[in-house]
Amino acid sequence: MTQTRVRPWTVNEYHRMFETGIITENERVELIDGQVIPMSAKNPPHAATTLCASDYLKRLLAEVALVRVQDPIQLSQYSEPEPDIAVVQIDTRKYIDHHPAIAYYFKPLILSCF
Repeated sequence: MTQTRVRPWTVNEYHRMFETGIITENERVELIDGQVIPMSAKNPPHAATTLCASDYLKRLLAEVALVRVQDPIQLSQYSEPEPDIAVVQIDTRKYIDHHPAIAYYFKPLILSCF
């Protein structure tokens, strides 16, 4: 039996896939452990729970941390998921030139509601 090795994609390669149109902005995907994975649909309970939790955390952590909702965070050179909620360090530039990386988020507070 022949074994096929799977080569993982890096975050930089993943970004280039969007830049070149290999992946379009309409496709709901994220990079997990080097693989491009389709994201699940957001049903009404999921959306409502995410909204309620993020509103609560934004009030609770105002001026302490930044609460990002369904935005990318870079966990490694092979993973850039889009968790429902990520609590990250405040960046005065609002991460305009990069996504928060592992050093910028508070691990216990990365949430996925469903």
